Amino acid sequence: MSAQGQRQRRVFDVLVLGAGAAGCAAARAIALRHPHAKVGLVEQGTRRPLPLLMRVPLLTPLIASARSTQPFLRKYEGTPEAGIGGRRLTHVRGCGLGGSSCCGDMRYLRGTAADYAAWGDPAWSFAQLLPFFRALECNSRGGSAAHGEDGPLHVTDAPRASLSSELNIRWFEACEALGLRETPDLNAGEADGFAALQSLVAAGARVDVFDALLERHRHLLPNLTVLPETRAQRVLFDGARVTGVETRTAGRDAAVLATRHLVVCLGALESPALLQRSGVGAGGRVLELPAVGSNLIAPAAATLVFRVAAGANLHSKSVSWRNAAYLWRQWREYNDARTGVFASLAEGVAFVRSTPAAAAPDLSLTFFATPNVRWCGWRPFDGFAVRVAHHYPASRGEVAAVDADRLRVTSGIFAAPHDARCMDEGVRWVGSLVTEARSAYHSDAQERPASPFAALGVQVQHPRYALHTQRGTAAFLAQHAEGTGDLFGTCALGSVVDGALRVRGVAGLQVADASVVPSPTCGASGVIGAAIGARAASLLQL
Repeated sequence: MSAQGQRQRRVFDVLVLGAGAAGCAAARAIALRHPHAKVGLVEQGTRRPLPLLMRVPLLTPLIASARSTQPFLRKYEGTPEAGIGGRRLTHVRGCGLGGSSCCGDMRYLRGTAADYAAWGDPAWSFAQLLPFFRALECNSRGGSAAHGEDGPLHVTDAPRASLSSELNIRWFEACEALGLRETPDLNAGEADGFAALQSLVAAGARVDVFDALLERHRHLLPNLTVLPETRAQRVLFDGARVTGVETRTAGRDAAVLATRHLVVCLGALESPALLQRSGVGAGGRVLELPAVGSNLIAPAAATLVFRVAAGANLHSKSVSWRNAAYLWRQWREYNDARTGVFASLAEGVAFVRSTPAAAAPDLSLTFFATPNVRWCGWRPFDGFAVRVAHHYPASRGEVAAVDADRLRVTSGIFAAPHDARCMDEGVRWVGSLVTEARSAYHSDAQERPASPFAALGVQVQHPRYALHTQRGTAAFLAQHAEGTGDLFGTCALGSVVDGALRVRGVAGLQVADASVVPSPTCGASGVIGAAIGARAASLLQL
């Protein structure tokens, strides 16, 4: 795998744009499948090593605001949105080799079989994508019909020190007492009930997909050239045929040519923006394709934070004076052996329904054994947090390129009242889990046994006001709801790309990332994007 300095190699057979999960998977698979083809991988971000903060799983909440991480991030400020009280959301994406895998929450979630069936294309069913998930995966639980054990991406369970902590045990007990069933595997096609999360963590450190998929295997990829710190400005055409891309490196513009194929893997924000800047989209000078940039799927999330008054020996991840000695011992253990509580972020999750009549869960409740989560700021006390996410919104947003550097992003969060009602039910679920072991749908006349958390003297710290009414919850959501970080849909399968992920109406152009996902899913965008990128390579005819 050669470096950018070789100017004579700026003509490639296949050019891949974006070195995130999808782009790295696509570039790897193309280079391996076609060893005689010259493959280029263009990435706007830097090649510098990631700071320690971006490697340690427990420190993930600090990434967005820390000074050392800013060169590896790009932040997109959205438009004011009525559904969240006129606030603007900030969408934080990775900008470097590895993309958003360097800053996300590391959850390994593929989504359900029903999610893929909703795409409406049998060629993109869960069963069709399963071989690509398995081939990419090295699962700590070993190989099975659903999981791989020989792939480059390490998928692991949380360390025992975290999973067996008192707070996590009480969370799982509360889920069971509420009538939820334990699900042994959230990635076998169904996500219903509670389970321990698996994460993209290897030897206690965040998995960087560039390092895992490409850098460690560069001896197998002599035909792949990586062009870091190179921004794709626009796609170049000869009539309706793609010929390459105009790039900018260190303030200088240059054309990088693709003689056979161009694969766009820039994510749900930048992939449609690049097409629009290139004249493909609504009113496009090359191709009128109005669906480009529309259908943005941005699931909403909100975090509730709880303080624990009792339980001096909880051994949680809370940053407090009472817990300081324990955390210091854990930090020393992490430095020595890459084990302990610093080696994971979240360990438990429950998938629940917003209405009892729902065919499948549409909400997730993720448990953090610390109150210190990015979405609510710094909390110097003992406690925990639960993040409610609604994965199947009726609302849709859009992305539009304003100029060569700026985007206009409208998430559409809570544009449909249905979505806010679903989140309200999610908040009720959290209340039931934390305060009493009864379902949100049980009548008041039924017995209400105390929650396993009751003995800890739990107090709500965020929000500071009670959420006993829909109006109160609506106010909380308007002030504090955010996106989950998973974005989909802006180059949707069917309306923008065909079943082979080729952009309709032009030749030699493919989009292969989470932007092609046409409908909501509970999966993580990076996990799905990697499988899409790998499968896209199998569809190329060179």
